Parts: sequence; structure tokens; C-alpha cells
Amino acid sequence: MKKVISFAATPQNLLKITAIDKAFKKYRKEVKHIICHAGNEEDERTSLSSFEDLDFPRTNHYIAVGFGSHAAQTARTMLEVEKVLLEEKPDLVILSGHQDATLACGITASKMQIPIAHIDAGLRSYDKYNPEEINRILTDVLCEYHFVSEHSAMKNLRDEGENSDNIFFTGNILVDVLEMYWSDMEESDVLNTLKLGEENYVLATFHHKENLEKKQNLSEITEMLKRLSNNCKVVWLLPGYAHKKLLKKGLDKELSPGVLLSGPLPYTDFLALMYNAEVVITDSEGIQEETTYLGAQCITVRKYTERIVTLDVGTNQLVGFDFEKAEKLAEDVLKGILKPGRIPEMWDGKAARRIVDVLIEEMD
Repeated sequence: MKKVISFAATPQNLLKITAIDKAFKKYRKEVKHIICHAGNEEDERTSLSSFEDLDFPRTNHYIAVGFGSHAAQTARTMLEVEKVLLEEKPDLVILSGHQDATLACGITASKMQIPIAHIDAGLRSYDKYNPEEINRILTDVLCEYHFVSEHSAMKNLRDEGENSDNIFFTGNILVDVLEMYWSDMEESDVLNTLKLGEENYVLATFHHKENLEKKQNLSEITEMLKRLSNNCKVVWLLPGYAHKKLLKKGLDKELSPGVLLSGPLPYTDFLALMYNAEVVITDSEGIQEETTYLGAQCITVRKYTERIVTLDVGTNQLVGFDFEKAEKLAEDVLKGILKPGRIPEMWDGKAARRIVDVLIEEMD
């Protein structure tokens, strides 16, 4: 029997591994699938508490290395991952994500000569100053199998010299997750809980430090949302650490009554809020994909994005840090001027099945 171990550095990536685990059930007599949750995330939108109502598979190993510099977290994670790999002696390692812990798992497995597969390989923002971009590039260099969710990722890998035989276009595994919890999203009562009822609303969610901890950006976000609340309600979700910190600073007192400030919500409630919103304003990578699949209008306040297909095909619009442009686009949506979008190729809820089928064939 073959042994495969999947590493996930955040609960969101653990959700993707959940889809992989379900796909491996078909081969349970041939493959033992082991799951390790490794790493820490300051963004509590992706903390386990927001996902406690979901059907996670059993996690066989948990690695928590605490906070610290990028070098410190990577080094500590490598030491702990080595212990897990020595104990389990897997035939293959699967990586999901682009965190420091993801790279640490990749380096350790590679030096132990264990083949590596990377989910969501080839995504590039070409922001060389972003630590996550460095993690993406280096992780892909270490991998034998690259599973990509969009054509731009295939091109990126080929341009970097990767062998086409090692690149597999399998679709977006996040869509598998959305399909798994679609009925829970539809049954969510979050609109009544937040007293939104049938009202139109704008959903805003930011978690990058450049937006929450840079005074100028935070001030511009606050003023933008206050102005938008003159036209409809605004729900502003903050990561747990930022919610507590900004409440202490009196952010809630700076907002108009039309802006509802909230901490993290359960994942399916969050999906329901996105699905029913007139427009979502965000700086989150994953939300760009989720809104495209849900058919929700999305405005991304970031300089770069690695999810190119959400711009080319989906409902996403990238504005950099131009908050005036973000506000203008949001107002256009409220007037009924929408960006047309469609679901990208092979975003059909079958990505995990394709990935596992390829791995089974390759291992044989």
C-alpha cells in the first residue's frame, strides 16, 4: 500500500485537502492518505474557529511553531516536518498553499528525496517583494507534479522552464469546496442574524497589513465605506486580531450607522454574505476566486493579483490602492452597471478527483 501525506498551512487549504481526502476514498485499498496541519496564520478569517462547523477529516499531525520572522517560522517548521516524514515515510507529499510553512514542507521533503505535488501551482503576481510570491516560485521548483487551476499558471510554469509533462490542468479545487458546502450556504440564516433582511448591501473585507495597519490606507477605506453607506448598507468584516485592535482604537465610533462592523463569521455564513452581496470589496486572494464562482461582483484593492482568470473571465476588477476608483466601481454596481463574468474552464467541482486520478497513475 502506498502512503501519501498532505500538508496544509491554513484552514482554507485544509478545506482543499478535505476534497483531496474524499477523492482518495475511492482508492482506500491502495493508498493511505495522511493529513498534517502545519503553520500559523495571523489572519483569523482563516482561523479554525471560523471553520469549526465544517466536516474536516481527521488530522493525523498538527505542527504549531508560533509567530516570528519568515526565516524563524520556516526553519522551525522544517525541523517539525522532518520528524513527521521520518515517522510516516510517505511515498508522496502533497502541498497546498503558499505560506512559509508550505515552502518549509517542500524543502524538507525534497531534501529527503520524497516526490512532491503542488495544488494551485504556477500562480504568479510578479510582485517580487511579496514573501508569498517567493514561496510560490520556490515551492514549484521543488515539485515533481504541478496541478494548475487556470491557463496563466500553465504558461508561467512553461516560461520558467518546467517540463510540460509535469503540468496538469485539473481545475480549481476551491470550487470543489464550494460545491461541498453549497447547501449549507443556502440554508445560512446570516442575513437575518445581521438584520439585513431583503436589503441591498456592500460586503467589505480586508486582511492585508498594508490596508489595516497603514494609517493612510485604513483612513481611506473607512471614508470610502462611510460614503457608500449613504446608498446602501455596508457590512465590514475584519480578521479577529484586527477587529479587537481597531475597536480599542474606536474605529466603530468613526463609522456611520449604515456600516456594520463585524469580526470573523463561520465559513458558510461568509459564503452566504458574498453570494447575496451587491458587490464585494476585498484584498483577499481566495475571495477573488469565490466571488467569480458565486457570480458576485468583486473589487480587489491590491496592486497585483495572481488569480488572472478572475480578471479575464470572472467578475473581479483590480484597482490597486486607488480607493476613489474602488468607490466609483462600487457605485456603478449599485446602479446596475455590472462586469459580465462566467465560470472559468474546468471550475466544475471535480478538480480533486482529477488530481488524485493523476497521482494514482503516476505512483503506479
